[in-house]
Amino acid sequence: MGSITHLHERLRPVPLSIASDEEVLTAAGELVALGAEAPAIVLADALVRSGLLAISIPSDFDGADVSNGLIAEAVSKIAEVQPAAAGALVHHYRALELVRNAGSEEQRRSIYAHVASGERLSAAGPSDQGTPRYVPDGIGFKLTDALEAACLGEPDWFAILAQNEVEASSLLLVQRGCTETHVARTGEPALYRLGEAHVPADSVLVLNRDALLLARSLGTILQAAIVLGEKRRQLAGNLCMWRDGRASSDRPWDERIGRFQVEIETLAALIDRASTALDLAQVNSTPAGIAVVVRLATTIEIAFPSEGTRGTGHLLAELGRMLFTD
Repeated sequence: MGSITHLHERLRPVPLSIASDEEVLTAAGELVALGAEAPAIVLADALVRSGLLAISIPSDFDGADVSNGLIAEAVSKIAEVQPAAAGALVHHYRALELVRNAGSEEQRRSIYAHVASGERLSAAGPSDQGTPRYVPDGIGFKLTDALEAACLGEPDWFAILAQNEVEASSLLLVQRGCTETHVARTGEPALYRLGEAHVPADSVLVLNRDALLLARSLGTILQAAIVLGEKRRQLAGNLCMWRDGRASSDRPWDERIGRFQVEIETLAALIDRASTALDLAQVNSTPAGIAVVVRLATTIEIAFPSEGTRGTGHLLAELGRMLFTD
C-alpha cells in the first residue's frame, strides 16, 4: 500500500494525538459541542481534527489501542447529538477491525499510518444482492461490481469485502479518487455509488480466520452504542416535556419513562460485557473467546434489533446453535 499516491488530494485538518482515556471523552465532547445542526462538512473535518479516528490502532503499531468499551462510550456520547458522525465512526472502526485481522504487517502498518494522519475509512457494500467480485487486472485487480457506501462526506478510503474467482474473501482498500463516485442519495449520511475500480495488489488484504466474526461483532457493539445514545436523548426529551407540563395527560408517561431507563441500563450492560469480551479476544484469539464475543453480539442484535431488521427468529436459532456447539 505504500506505493499508492494521493489522487485529488485535499487539505485536511491536522489530527490531535490522543494518549489517554480522558482525552478520548474530551474529544467526543468537543464534537458534541458543535451541536445537532452542524453541516456534514464541518462534522467530517471535526472527526479528523479530533484524533478519534486513530484510537483503535493497536499498540504494536504505535497506536493508543483504547478499549472497545471506551470507544463505545465515545460513540454513544456523540450519537446523543450527532447520529451521522457516530455512524461514520462505526464504519471507520469496523473497517479498522478488519485491517487488524488481515494482510501482512507491512500492509497494516501502511494503512495505520494513513489513519494516524487523519484519513478515514468507510465500509462499502454491493448495490444489488450478492458479494462484490474482483479479478486480476494488470499488476493489480479490478472490482467488477457496482458498490454503494453511506458516508458522512466522501471518505479517504472505501473498505470493501470481495471475493476472487475461487470465492476466497479479502479486504480491498480503494482510495478516494481511484474510482468514480456519484451521489445516489443526499442527506446525512449521503449514499455514494462507486463504479468499477482498479485496486493495486498491495491494497488487497487477505483475511485471517476470525476477521469477519470480530469485525461484525464490533460493528454490532458500536451500532448498539448509537442506539444507546439515541435512547438517552429520547429519555431526556421526554423528561423535559413532563417537567414543562407539555406531556399529554392521557398517556402513562411515568411508565414510558421507566421503560426507557430499563432499556438504557440493559443495553449499557450488554455493551460493556461484549466490549470486554472483545478486548480479550483481540489480545488472545482463542475459539472459546471468539465464541463468547459472537454470542454476546448476537444477544444484543436480538434484544435491540437494528432499524429495518426483518424479525429475529433466525438470530435466535443462530444463538441456540452456538449454545448447542458450546
